[in-house]
Amino acid sequence: MRKIDLLRAMRTFLLVTEKESFSGAARELNIVTSAVSKQVVDLETHFAAQLLYRTTRAMHLTVEGTYYVERFKDILSRIDDLEDIANERQQRIAGHIRISAPLGSSQLGILQSTSDFIKQYPQVNISWMFVNRFVNMVEEGVDLSVRVGELPDSSLVARRYSSIKVHFVASPEYIARFGLPNHPKDLVNHQCILDSSNRQPGRWRYVENSRDQQVSVKPFIEANDGDVTAKFSADGHGIAQLPTFLIQQYLDSGKLVPILADFAFKPLPVSLVFPANKLMNTTLKTLINYLIENKKSKA
Repeated sequence: MRKIDLLRAMRTFLLVTEKESFSGAARELNIVTSAVSKQVVDLETHFAAQLLYRTTRAMHLTVEGTYYVERFKDILSRIDDLEDIANERQQRIAGHIRISAPLGSSQLGILQSTSDFIKQYPQVNISWMFVNRFVNMVEEGVDLSVRVGELPDSSLVARRYSSIKVHFVASPEYIARFGLPNHPKDLVNHQCILDSSNRQPGRWRYVENSRDQQVSVKPFIEANDGDVTAKFSADGHGIAQLPTFLIQQYLDSGKLVPILADFAFKPLPVSLVFPANKLMNTTLKTLINYLIENKKSKA
């Protein structure tokens, strides 16, 4: 049997399954699609198993493929951990770190701090994944997640990064046309702009008499991106409830103003979260400490 780079083929196969595309994996690896296909075929030959069903329109894991995906992830994770230990023993800050964060959170300053970090440690490679959904860090191979809000109890380790305020906002143009709500319950009679990427986009939180409350609102406009929501509100289309980092430019320019300030709830924590088994990863620990010590924004 012809010798193949088994670990490389495993990583390529996992990337194909993640991208659900040979061409997508090829673009990520900066190689031709035929080279990706050849590595997957070599892997199937090596293990004498068909790992993928391929048609002209789609690609799916076989039963054998599903079985091997989890084994390959485990093998590569163990190898990565060994490399991390080796780096620690050599007192080197190096390796690959994958980070997930909510869309729009680059304005918290974390992106700039990470850029500064890899200038200082050029042997560190970073992959960013900006998504507005729950990320299963273990299953998706994520080393560090930026999470906003109170964290549920879990086996994950969390470090507090900062906190953010959340505001009800509207444009002066909207207020001139429709007036100001006196209470969050009045929002049912107003045009509301919702960020549908939130877990409960139609239920807006507020505080009254030191107690958390919620009001149900219907969208006049809805978008799954906080930046887009802020833009529509700044253009006078309605009231939004958004964190400071998404609306600061509009607050500074006067295109948005805070409303219902007496009903604002306390700032939400922003945390850096990572799996407990990454505690021995010197590079990750160094990055986290750097981010916390070199905040670029108070959000």
